[in-house]
Amino acid sequence: MAYTEEQIENIKTRILSALEEVIDPELGIDIVNLGLIYEINIDENGYCYFLMTFTDTGCGCEETMPYEIAEKLKAIDGINSV
Repeated sequence: MAYTEEQIENIKTRILSALEEVIDPELGIDIVNLGLIYEINIDENGYCYFLMTFTDTGCGCEETMPYEIAEKLKAIDGINSV
């Protein structure tokens, strides 16, 4: 099923809400309000792509945080893969 632009915008809103639940362990602030998310794209088939950075090049959560984010996003109705 292909999504309309309106449906995609609704899903993006839910994505941002979900990402606000992902907390940077070093700073205790969510990754959205830290400005770590640069881009969120979702296509008409429900594939979600996001571009982010970390607070430090040696951040200990480089391995775990992308997995945590993907799990939160896949739980959103309308996202089929991340």
